Amino acid sequence: MPSHRDPPLTVDEIISTTLALTADVGIEALTMRAVATALDVTATALYHHIGSKDALVGLVLDAVVAGVATPATGLAWDQWLIAYHDGLWNRLQAHRGMARHLLEHPSTPAGAAIRNTTVDMLVASGFTERDALLAAATFHTYLLGRLAVDAFPDEIARPHEPSWRSHGLGAADYTAHGLKVVIAGLHALYGAPAARQ
Repeated sequence: MPSHRDPPLTVDEIISTTLALTADVGIEALTMRAVATALDVTATALYHHIGSKDALVGLVLDAVVAGVATPATGLAWDQWLIAYHDGLWNRLQAHRGMARHLLEHPSTPAGAAIRNTTVDMLVASGFTERDALLAAATFHTYLLGRLAVDAFPDEIARPHEPSWRSHGLGAADYTAHGLKVVIAGLHALYGAPAARQ
């Protein structure tokens, strides 16, 4: 493999290549050598640009979150939350193993940005800033709970737990129900915030 390339290797190229590989093999099976091979560079060159596999995973995780489309501004606040919830989960499904890493490292720059956007959207919808902060925190905490259910199914499905399988229930049923409860709870607490302004 060449030690130098033309054009030179960039961090953005490393991230996009790694995203493509995680969609194929998953983040757990990914190696720095595989990324270097896909980029046609030496592993040393890759480490020089990134530092470590943990650093690479952090960059890729942030790119996954950043790649979730922000819902349209014209949506009602509850539909906005549902759209973001579904967009994040669909994005994570395309990159196997990333949900587990997001659960363990939720504070990526893109994650902080979307939490701020959520608060701004709620304020624009008529929530007070205090209520928006509380509502956004509740919603994003629920998202982490969903990640726990879907990223760690073996740890959650224990034999001494209630027999949800006998009723045909799966993790998707629990998480969809949980989102409905969060939305209904916010409606019960705040009604139609825009009408209060």
